[in-house]
Amino acid sequence: MSSTLLSFLIASSVINPVINSNNEDVVNNSYNENNLTVVNPRSSDEILTNPGIGFTELQRVVSNDPDNPFYEDKPIISYPNTSTLYYRWYWDQLTTATDSHLNKAMLEEKIDSVLKIAAAVNKKVVIRFMALRGKNDPIYDKDVNKDSSGIPCWLVQELYGHGLNGGSCHLSDDEAIRMFKNPWFIHRMQQFLDALGKRYDNNKTLLRIDMGMVGTWGEWNLSGYAPSTSQSVGLTDNGYTLHDLEPYIDELSHAFPHTPKTMLGTNKGDFLSYATLHGFGWRVDCLGDWSKGWSEMQNGYPGLIAHASDTQTNTVPDILFTQRWKKSAVDFEICQDSLQDWSRTSNPLHLTYDQVQKTFNFALEEHASLINAKSHPIPEQYQSLLKGFLNKLGYRYQLNQVDYSREVPQGGTLTINSQWQNLGVAPSYTNYPVTWRLRTTNGDIVAYYTSIANIKNWLPANHYEDQSPIYKISDHFQLSPHIAKGQYFVDVGLVAKNTHMAKVLLANDTKMTTDKGLPYILNNNSDVDTPSKGSDVDTPNKGSDHHQYSDNSGQYVPDNRGQYVPDNRGQYVPDNRGQYIPMDNGQYAAITSEKIKNNNDIAPYLDNYSLYSHQKMDKKSALFYVSQHSDKYIKQQNNVGRWHEITTINVI
Repeated sequence: MSSTLLSFLIASSVINPVINSNNEDVVNNSYNENNLTVVNPRSSDEILTNPGIGFTELQRVVSNDPDNPFYEDKPIISYPNTSTLYYRWYWDQLTTATDSHLNKAMLEEKIDSVLKIAAAVNKKVVIRFMALRGKNDPIYDKDVNKDSSGIPCWLVQELYGHGLNGGSCHLSDDEAIRMFKNPWFIHRMQQFLDALGKRYDNNKTLLRIDMGMVGTWGEWNLSGYAPSTSQSVGLTDNGYTLHDLEPYIDELSHAFPHTPKTMLGTNKGDFLSYATLHGFGWRVDCLGDWSKGWSEMQNGYPGLIAHASDTQTNTVPDILFTQRWKKSAVDFEICQDSLQDWSRTSNPLHLTYDQVQKTFNFALEEHASLINAKSHPIPEQYQSLLKGFLNKLGYRYQLNQVDYSREVPQGGTLTINSQWQNLGVAPSYTNYPVTWRLRTTNGDIVAYYTSIANIKNWLPANHYEDQSPIYKISDHFQLSPHIAKGQYFVDVGLVAKNTHMAKVLLANDTKMTTDKGLPYILNNNSDVDTPSKGSDVDTPNKGSDHHQYSDNSGQYVPDNRGQYVPDNRGQYVPDNRGQYIPMDNGQYAAITSEKIKNNNDIAPYLDNYSLYSHQKMDKKSALFYVSQHSDKYIKQQNNVGRWHEITTINVI
């Protein structure tokens, strides 16, 4: 048997299976000159929720589920489905005020819990570590001194002689401005990132790391601390050179050698090109800024992109900058709080419909994969634009044609020639091996075969409006002589490495099955993926249609911050961060290790990632809250059908 195939046999349960060969999900079924049967799977224009592409969540697990499974902020029903969570932490949230070492309990409560719940619901995480808070930003974290500026009090003491022994942890403007070139700060930063890298590098759920650590909010400027004119908040305006800040970029590479990284683009300095020359992807903030006069869309972005490769003005030009997307990701964060802000005509920064379209097109032109739209509402007038945008953003793999051996002798060779396209604007930066499997009508999987293809190499067209290239793959798999004669379904899935768990949906309209071989139905009316009858997952309750969910249900009311919080029916109470969590009335009890073990429905998913098995959930500091109320969403996300049924073969 070939060493390239991954197969296991359950021949004892397969006795001459018979399958209805009328496959309604292909355009045609013919023969080519090599006497191979040809099928052309139908294409699909559905929005696909796949790893590492699309809109991100910001500081939450899921926005658009009306059941609010993790007791986060108000559900945002208009927000699209997501595959990626974006979280940020300041240095002072991960160590105590007096101890320079990373605090295990703080890490478990924050970073570990996010990574574990993300893994449990089949999502990825992007993280940014930061050292300087916005000057007047509120502090909700109970672990942080209320006068802290972002670095722990012990470090303030080491740098400036105050912070402990009753002194203030707050940084003056001058202290904040000059901090990032301080050799002792750089030394401590290196220790900090080294410790984080030792704990989190190679974590399969960690999609990538943002290059933070420098400037306000880790965004490589000194907003709020330097004079507030537009010409003075940049790092170069305040005496910083590339030489001063190279150690930050170098250290992130050293601490996280196996984790993809992105660098923030700035309008001044050579920091971006230095990072992309060292393998970083890139990102920028304020996508959609069309301010009158100077704007990011018309001036800032074109300028920084041109400067990155400019051999005349840049001391470290990256002459291949515009091609870096082929190997490293490009991400954006929107300007203002939400797309809803873009739509308000009373807003001085209001965007016209044409400007919204141009904004989306710009992201596609730069081959973007992720957009941080901050988990806020999407206006109805943008929904049609959004669908076209999301159907291009990142990768979008489509199987166009399969030529295959319709009849294969026991122990013979199954030939599968396949043709693929990437209809998106970027590749997948992770290889999800193309895997074919044989399945009986009962859902029994009799063999898996792994293709020679590497989907990271399937690039899209250079421009989003151009025709994508076609990738032809020729695979030859030896069947086991123990596979019983009969007819079998042939499914294809893009799986996680070294597993048989399909992770990537294709842009094909086919019958779908789960990893266990069970039929799966997409409920297009409610935008909720549901298992078919006979599956071991509960179907959504009637009336759970996202588009019919009303904000006037009485469940949520506005608070004095303009946010929406649960009403006063006794279901929720505020914690000391101003967040809302379930009341301790027994209705939603925190899941402890023992309760996980006793909950047979979701234990396999939670135990698999040791979710909260090491401690009791501290409701006063939880980023989200897990209870039996969360079961349905967790189970749904672990039972999505991502195997595409392509055709049938006869084993003779």
